Amino acid sequence: MLPKVFHNGFVVGAIGASAVAVWFLVVDLVGGRPFATPALLGSAVFWGVRDPTDVQITYAAVVGYTMLHAVAFFAVGVIAAAFACMVERFPSTLFLIVVFFAVFEFGFYVLVALMAQPLLGALAWWSVALGNLIAAGGMGYYLWQAHPRIRESLALHPLGDIADGE
Repeated sequence: MLPKVFHNGFVVGAIGASAVAVWFLVVDLVGGRPFATPALLGSAVFWGVRDPTDVQITYAAVVGYTMLHAVAFFAVGVIAAAFACMVERFPSTLFLIVVFFAVFEFGFYVLVALMAQPLLGALAWWSVALGNLIAAGGMGYYLWQAHPRIRESLALHPLGDIADGE
């Protein structure tokens, strides 16, 4: 069971990290500044830059933040995969995934606010939310496909009910 959780967690994390990275690459390309978002966040995390005008798009900032981003998503992926295994065995715990997603989203905004408050204006909230929604959709779809017993169980008990309405 544990190897399956880590395998699925790695795949789910890679899907989420890639989805967000590609989304922000597209956003940055449309804005005319490729890699501006990871440079912005990397500069804030590693060098304490607080003014968006001080951010320079450097290899160190982009790669450093990308590595941090990937590790964070792999951790989230393992947690999500563990939850999926739990929901597969106990369908009534599906609400935990919804709560986990909400806490993850909120936690990201709090982390960014604590580390880079002045830079928040440079990151449009709708863009961050949409990137995370795309990532969550891809991650959830993979887990949905990897755990067919969740679908079967929810088909029998759509609201997580168990036998005889208990």
